[in-house]
Amino acid sequence: MIFKKLTLQNVRSCEDLTIEFPRGSILLSGDIGSGKTSILLGLQFALFGLQPGQKGASILRQGAENAYVCLEVEIDGKVVTLERTIKRSKNGSITQDSNIITIGTSREELSTLEMKDRVIKILQYPKQFVKKSNLLYKFTVYTPQDEMKDIIQERAEIRLDTLRHIFGIDRYKRIKDNATILLQKIKESIKIKEVLVSELNLLKEKFVLENENKITLAREVNNLNIEYQNLLLRKNGVEENLSTSQKLIDDKKEFIMSLSKLEVELLGKRDLESRMKRDMVLMQKQIHENIDFSSDRLLGVGELLTKHKKILEEKNDEFVLLSTRISVLNSKKEAPLNLKEKIISLENCPTCLQAVGDEHKDRLSKKTMFEIEDIDRELDQKLIQRTSMLQEIEREKKLVREYDSDKATLQQNKIKYEHQVMIKTKLKSDAFVLDRTTNEIKSLQSHKQELEIKIETFSRSQEVFDKAKGEFQTVNEVVRTKEILSATKNKELELLKIKLEELSGEIANKEKIRDYLNNLRGLQDWIQEKFIAMINLTEKNVMVKLKVEFSKIFSEWFSMLVNDSLSVRLDEDFTPIITNQGYEISYDFLSGGERTAIALAYRLSLNQVLNSMLSQIKTKDVIILDEPTDGFSAEQIDKMRDIFNQLKAEQIILVSHEEKIDGFVDHVIKVKKDGVSKIESI
Repeated sequence: MIFKKLTLQNVRSCEDLTIEFPRGSILLSGDIGSGKTSILLGLQFALFGLQPGQKGASILRQGAENAYVCLEVEIDGKVVTLERTIKRSKNGSITQDSNIITIGTSREELSTLEMKDRVIKILQYPKQFVKKSNLLYKFTVYTPQDEMKDIIQERAEIRLDTLRHIFGIDRYKRIKDNATILLQKIKESIKIKEVLVSELNLLKEKFVLENENKITLAREVNNLNIEYQNLLLRKNGVEENLSTSQKLIDDKKEFIMSLSKLEVELLGKRDLESRMKRDMVLMQKQIHENIDFSSDRLLGVGELLTKHKKILEEKNDEFVLLSTRISVLNSKKEAPLNLKEKIISLENCPTCLQAVGDEHKDRLSKKTMFEIEDIDRELDQKLIQRTSMLQEIEREKKLVREYDSDKATLQQNKIKYEHQVMIKTKLKSDAFVLDRTTNEIKSLQSHKQELEIKIETFSRSQEVFDKAKGEFQTVNEVVRTKEILSATKNKELELLKIKLEELSGEIANKEKIRDYLNNLRGLQDWIQEKFIAMINLTEKNVMVKLKVEFSKIFSEWFSMLVNDSLSVRLDEDFTPIITNQGYEISYDFLSGGERTAIALAYRLSLNQVLNSMLSQIKTKDVIILDEPTDGFSAEQIDKMRDIFNQLKAEQIILVSHEEKIDGFVDHVIKVKKDGVSKIESI
């Protein structure tokens, strides 16, 4: 990986700063507090975001509401752009906001966790560093100088745990801790299972005892079954006798019922015979009278009745017309009479008002009289016709009444005649039925005698049935008692079998637990005696190998920074041991430059060992040194040129305010602060 370009907005002292990083060695120079460390923190934040325990206030510029960081890096020839923002919320807390990664033309916005996982994957850091992502970067790329001094002065056990963590060897400690936890759980499980297995012998004794009970009970059940089967055979025999007796009783009941039905039927037949004889006598009396009836005569009388009814209707119509004409003539007669009276009493003409003479009145009277006489002649004629018409109508009415009476008499005779014909027919039919009924009565009497004889033969059937029934009830009661006893014993046997199966299953389960217990004891012995010892030996061998390599590299780097009178090595706890002409010197008695030299040598050795162990990681081509010459003498600063030449990195970024360093690097980037940090020149 190579850093290419970094943009910082509202990050610490940087309000809006963009810096490009070339390949080779680069010096970030400037006065103390100019913003050099802000640039290094910006690189770290762009890669990994806020670290656990790191507050957003350490990144966000004072007074700003949000900050933005954009970093371009080159990895395996591809440019990867990482963008992160943080913001201040309404309650004053500062949190990470957006995370964007761009690879080529692909741009994705991710969550903070997704962004961290993606960066770890791109840098090819081991999976165990996912939760400690910044730790590997810290000890292979960028470690603040003071923190390296702190790890050297830390207590031996804490420093050893930190180095185990860095080298990934802490897994051995985790394995041992987990093995101890596992041992504890195994011991607890062994105690529990020992309690469970302790009942095994007792269960086996109980199984044997219950099995003996099962054999005894099975024998009893078998004997009961034999007795039950014998009783069933006896019951079947008694049941057959009872069934035969029952059939006799049923046959007798059937005969008695048939006899009862026959007697009822015989009584009905006799009643029918008597009733028919009475009816036939009455019918003989009804047909004794001779009825004179002729259908032709009835038809002729009917035709004459119809004819004269029609004539009467026509005469009535003519009478109505004649009466109407007489009424009209009487009305016409009244008009001339009224006119005659008016003329005789008239003095003057109502039209001309002249006096009316007697001659004129006489002439008009005569004329009126002639008209009245004509009406009277016609009226007399009509009255004579009406009188004649009334006589004819009365004659026709009389004829109609006579013909109607004759028709009624003939119809009554017809009914009587037809009734006599019907009675004669019924007499013939009833005579046949009466004869058949008499024969049926004789047959029924004969059948009745036969039934009475058969019923007499069943006189002892009830006694036989009662005896068979009593015997059946006795046997059935014994069978039921045996059946209940057998069912009870069978149920006891089934329950005992289930209990034995449960005991067998429990014993088998206990035996499995016993086998598992033996396996647990074997596992416990193996973990205690072999596994933990093997892990301790493996860890010790790895740590010894690392210590030897680390100590050798550490001594080489240290010898390049100090005079030959001082030498260093690492003890078992990776603690630096400083000697001068064979005598050990305490770290506290060293000068500031010598302490810095030890911290820098430790830092470079750690970087080299880690990059060697993790050859696949993508950050091994870049290293950042923050104030590596703090407290160095001029002679020690001159030796930094050899250090830079020995470092096998494509990009070295140094932060220093030593002007001499300018001549040792390929590029110089000056940072100046005038209220805000700015890049002055490159």
